[in-house]
Amino acid sequence: MQKFEQYGIKAPEILLLDQKKGNIEKWSVIACDQFTSNKDYWEDVKKITEGHPSALNLILPECYLKEIALEDKIFSINKNMADYIKSGIFKKLPEGFILVERETPHTKSRQGLLIAVDLEKYDYSEKSDSMIRPTEKTVIDRLPPRIKIREKAALDLPHILFLIDDEEGSVIEYLYSRKENFEKLYDFKLMKNGGEIRGWHINKKEDFEHLEKAFERLSKKNRTLFAVGDGNHSLAAAKEVWNIIKKKPGIPKDHPSRYALVEIININSDGLAFHPIHRVVFDIDSAKMLSAFEKDPLVGGCKINKINCSNVKTPEEANRIIFVSGKNCGEIILKDEANLLAAEKLQIFLDKYLTGIKEEIDYIHGEEDLMQLSEKESNIGFLLPSISKKTFFSRITAKGVYPRKTFSIGEAIEKRYYLEARIIDPAFDKL
Repeated sequence: MQKFEQYGIKAPEILLLDQKKGNIEKWSVIACDQFTSNKDYWEDVKKITEGHPSALNLILPECYLKEIALEDKIFSINKNMADYIKSGIFKKLPEGFILVERETPHTKSRQGLLIAVDLEKYDYSEKSDSMIRPTEKTVIDRLPPRIKIREKAALDLPHILFLIDDEEGSVIEYLYSRKENFEKLYDFKLMKNGGEIRGWHINKKEDFEHLEKAFERLSKKNRTLFAVGDGNHSLAAAKEVWNIIKKKPGIPKDHPSRYALVEIININSDGLAFHPIHRVVFDIDSAKMLSAFEKDPLVGGCKINKINCSNVKTPEEANRIIFVSGKNCGEIILKDEANLLAAEKLQIFLDKYLTGIKEEIDYIHGEEDLMQLSEKESNIGFLLPSISKKTFFSRITAKGVYPRKTFSIGEAIEKRYYLEARIIDPAFDKL
């Protein structure tokens, strides 16, 4: 275990719902930062889970952020965590990792490994050179609600996804090839078209020894061992809470809040797709906005052409953006002089153009959702191209973080579901 620590890794004692005491299909719900403009999705989840133990009662879906009394909701979340622990609905596994296989409507098999990571090895600043690094800019304004939820929470529930660059498949793929040797922990269908998920417990000495050697090789290969692919703001909030806790007198160095559960995925996996994160701006004069974009010197020049709305799809070319506003559709062809990504050029413009006005922007993970939200003439959606997986880690090391909301791991429905948990308040550790 000491060898793992130098790579920022800890084998946690993971909690799972005891399937004799609850329905695991109703327990597991998708990440709170998904479907933020689709309240119907979350209202349906409420109906599905009503009367059952569910992770829905332990999270705050972000679509409700503007309409709830935050302090009351956080109190309810923390109380529900304590009540669930006391009620005995969980079973605690011995120290180890969980090999995860996810089947979705978009991929037959995506494998990952659930681990705990040391927040002391993580720095979310833009110029971070730490072993665990963000892949996009951290928006400090998004941290306070997450910090408030975690600072008095009894449980850590992960929806965070890390990326590793393991061309040889020495970590996850190796374990997956031996999955028949491990105890299967769960195998079920995820709600709301989320696909299927299976998990196996990794806790044998020989597997630990193999992983130690594999992570040692990867750490020598890459200055960045782990890149935060999804859930960076939740991880940053956990870091800030740990920074507060560790300053209190008598806090041990191995306090459970020092660690966070994450799932790691190999960036080279065929089951891992990178998708762009699109933008929708609401209640805006789209023609006026497009004219300003075309003239903006920071964009570095572009050409705007109208296209048939029946031909709209995510652009393949790195220098193209497709827009949709009611029945008005077109393509923006960017020039390359500024050496910036399409998402970066668009985001720089939007941040400046929307400053000081009340118009809202949302970040959308799927084409279908964007098209629905852009049906109104007063809204405009921007479809952005994907980024390259091959140059991903080298760019992070050379240039630092990507612009915020540049890419997404999979489609919205492929995001991590809350399933496993870990106790982070020592007062509950013996219950």
